[in-house]
Amino acid sequence: MSEGILFELQFFSRAFILGVLMMIAYDGVRIFRRIIPHGVAAVALEGLLYWLVCGVCIFRMLYLENSGAIRGFAIAAVVLGMILYLQISKFIKKTGKKLHNYIKRVIINSK
Repeated sequence: MSEGILFELQFFSRAFILGVLMMIAYDGVRIFRRIIPHGVAAVALEGLLYWLVCGVCIFRMLYLENSGAIRGFAIAAVVLGMILYLQISKFIKKTGKKLHNYIKRVIINSK
């Protein structure tokens, strides 16, 4: 495989992983919001800070790895990583909820 294509694949992979990490961070923000209830202004501020940090991370990736050139496939990789994480996260939550309900029924029926 040529060196140029290998670089592009590595760049795509790093962008994809950045998208996954961004969604993991957003899950952390959502968990924080559930633990400590927030008002509308605090939620808006958290959202603004989250997206500012994400924007800086994407800009940094593009600047360091691609000389600042915005490449459509890099943005697509970030979005694809975010979407894939959301789908996997939904599956894990649904499975966890079913497992929790099953264990709860077993405990209640054993009494």
